[in-house]
Amino acid sequence: MSNLLFKLNSSRIFQFIVITIIILNAITLGVSTYELNAYIANSIKILDYLITIFFVIEILIRFIGEPKKINFFKNGWNIFDTLIVLVSLIPIPNNSSFLLLRLLRVFRVLRLISAIPELKKIIEALIDSIKRVFYVGLLLFIILYIYATIGSMLFASHIPERWNDVGVSLITLFQVLTLSSWETVMLPLQEIFWWAWIYFFSFIIICAITMLNLLIAILVDVVINQKKL
Repeated sequence: MSNLLFKLNSSRIFQFIVITIIILNAITLGVSTYELNAYIANSIKILDYLITIFFVIEILIRFIGEPKKINFFKNGWNIFDTLIVLVSLIPIPNNSSFLLLRLLRVFRVLRLISAIPELKKIIEALIDSIKRVFYVGLLLFIILYIYATIGSMLFASHIPERWNDVGVSLITLFQVLTLSSWETVMLPLQEIFWWAWIYFFSFIIICAITMLNLLIAILVDVVINQKKL
């Protein structure tokens, strides 16, 4: 029995069915956000129950089919999938106070990551790079804080709604960091201080370009090292 379920779980056809069900689940979750008539809404609810049952059966197949049961729990992806399925089993009354439980069901779509090996490798690479990314993020915050403090000292008296204190300045600089309409932040100051462009250009070069490329380089390096293993 165990060997049969192990072969079933390893088969490409079964994996294709699992991926198809996960995609179907994602579609039903999206459709349920629209205003639907009672018949379609009930059909989606029934389909959701069937999908939940399928997920439970699929987890049981993986668990029973595992030759050494302890290895099932040593695999982080198995624990991840099991937790998502267990959350799906919690009954959710039609009450706004249970909104969090309804929101948690959306995370069933994340099972698509564990079902597709290529996506798993990307997530594993991100996890492996967390330590280095943390230090890069810390360095980025330090630079942001320095520029926010300087900006508050220089520009607060002229445009207080954007530079009144360090907190507001950080929010302003975060907009500049995303390069989203950053010129609307710079141009009003440029009319007052001719050298304002130096402040913004240096910030963008250091943070938005250099630091972003450094983060990309770290992720690429981790992915390349994983392929060599």
